[in-house]
Amino acid sequence: MELLVFGLNHKTAPVGMRETWAFSAEKSGEALERILAKIEGSEHLILSTCNRTEFYSAIPSSSGLAMNLNEEGSPFEELSNFYLGQDDHHQSPTDDCFYLYRQENAVKHLFRVAGGLDSMIVGETEILRQLKEAYELSEKNSASGKMFRHLFPEALKVGKKVRTSTSISEGCITPGQAALRLARDILGDLNGKKALLIGSGTVAGLAAKAFIENDLRNFTVINRTTESAEAMLEKIRPGSGVLDADVLPLSTDIVSTLASTDVLISSTSSTDSLITREQVQAAQEQRGSAPLVIIDLAVPRDIDPESNKIDGIHLFNIDDLNKVIQGNLAKRHDQFSRAEEIVRKQLDVFYGQLNYLNIDPVIRHLIERFEIIRTGELQNSMGDFPVELHETVDKLTRRLVNKLIHFPIERLKSIRDMQGLSEDEIAFLKKLFLPK
Repeated sequence: MELLVFGLNHKTAPVGMRETWAFSAEKSGEALERILAKIEGSEHLILSTCNRTEFYSAIPSSSGLAMNLNEEGSPFEELSNFYLGQDDHHQSPTDDCFYLYRQENAVKHLFRVAGGLDSMIVGETEILRQLKEAYELSEKNSASGKMFRHLFPEALKVGKKVRTSTSISEGCITPGQAALRLARDILGDLNGKKALLIGSGTVAGLAAKAFIENDLRNFTVINRTTESAEAMLEKIRPGSGVLDADVLPLSTDIVSTLASTDVLISSTSSTDSLITREQVQAAQEQRGSAPLVIIDLAVPRDIDPESNKIDGIHLFNIDDLNKVIQGNLAKRHDQFSRAEEIVRKQLDVFYGQLNYLNIDPVIRHLIERFEIIRTGELQNSMGDFPVELHETVDKLTRRLVNKLIHFPIERLKSIRDMQGLSEDEIAFLKKLFLPK
């Protein structure tokens, strides 16, 4: 099988490109169904977050796509058409924005993603949940097989091991905390400022928690369903219980709400813009052009990026958090090498286990086949021996077969335990010893 990862992330593509490649759970399910039908015996998974969209695939080496990847020239256009379909109207793939990892490099990349080493906020834990949900969606759509059922649970284990064996996640700031640092750079002391939060998902919940930690307890939450927003607030309610937060539906008058806001953080899964430039302009006219900090953490973006051209508006997107995040990362840099070493060791473990999965059926079949031959010959010949010798003959033939089979079995086990067994070698062993 050819294992590959094709995608783009916050390091290779700006948010404007990433948002055109964002996949909702529903869209991912439809895409999995479509690409699964293209190559028989293939496996696929789509990981789409604010910071990355990645397609993971295990395809037969004999498939047209796998063979085309070995041809000269850029493979990105063909991969784009394969995953998105000809009818999808995305931006044309630019080589600088995309990456392709194959075989062991694909597994290493996945393990680094799971460990939070490839995240914008290095060491963050949210990626584990996102990876788990992507795997569950792949299973739900019958897009995972033998390879992925071994690979992705192993990746989740690696992610947990990185965090429990190092302190790379300690002191890791959340997107909400980073966003408020940007707001503080513009507005100074945030005490007494009015905050607005749009959304009720995980990132929105972290932003609400950051509000509380910065004594912004008088804030408003706008969400499509007020029940979800209220449930989110209940989870993060401080120990004192003091939380003066209003909850409004998405249908509320956004202009008047913005007019009384100093800091807005938005993070929804909407595929369409929620706030237009015209609405921001109208709100700013009521504010007398007083500074309004807007941090749009959504991908695709919730706020019209043209709003940044309005006087007094300071609009940031998720890529703008990077400067704040890099300053925080420097404090945990010494944990990087330890985390990378864990990834390297687990990569060796994974391929060792993969060899077991491929070679053990050959060993089992060889043992079972020799035993079938032995017992068959015993049944045919046992009548030629006195009853009192039956047990002796049985033991004798068993020892003889064990000695005959010992050398090939030990050689197979030795091959199994070696790292880097090629796909052709595995195919040869299976063809040699397994039934058709």
